[in-house]
Amino acid sequence: MAGPYVLQLGDCTVACSYMLPHQRGEVRLQERLREAYSDPTICVGSEGLDGEATEDFLKRYDRTMKRYATLDLIIVRYGVNDRKRYGIAPFRSKLIELCDHLSRDYPQAKVLLETGIYVDYPAHYAFDRNSKLAPVYRMITDLAAERGYTVVDIFGRMQAETAAGNWDLRARGFGSVDEEQPVLGPGLDHIHGHDVRWFTNIHPNLWGLQVIVDEEVKVITHTWPGGLRATS
Repeated sequence: MAGPYVLQLGDCTVACSYMLPHQRGEVRLQERLREAYSDPTICVGSEGLDGEATEDFLKRYDRTMKRYATLDLIIVRYGVNDRKRYGIAPFRSKLIELCDHLSRDYPQAKVLLETGIYVDYPAHYAFDRNSKLAPVYRMITDLAAERGYTVVDIFGRMQAETAAGNWDLRARGFGSVDEEQPVLGPGLDHIHGHDVRWFTNIHPNLWGLQVIVDEEVKVITHTWPGGLRATS
């Protein structure tokens, strides 16, 4: 019998397409969950896609999800593109629609909703993105409570890390990541670091991804200490 299968759904902060394959979130999460549960059969996959909002995934839902006959845990992280494209109320409706699809097609699977990236404004971000995203993440947390889902509060964890001095959690690159030569650390800060726009990038770097995965593992193992296998 195959081991428990965990599937991640989400936007660019899930896809991390600018990282090497072995560096990405699904690989790191799989390593950590196998270690935490002493279960080498756990598998983690990702359907994260750059630039995607919930409405985009709903359009490809059927053709994408038909690849997965059974799932044990589904992790959902959307919000950044949704807020920008159509606002919080429509995002809530689309997220409910997605959750309804998952409940219908994978009734035994656990569903986990996540908040998203916190930025170090004003020291290392050009505008107050947190004030725009915090209401989105409150909605996600409230919806999870309504549906009985678990939440991984990435926003809160990154805020706490930043307050403790661990602010370097995001890639560099004036708002976008160079796919050919991504800058994931301080290597060019001596050239561009005088310009706060150099840090104005919402994509996690390797340290940020490590923090995200650590929070995911902490919440998952606390919530389901007996293992990830879905039960009837």
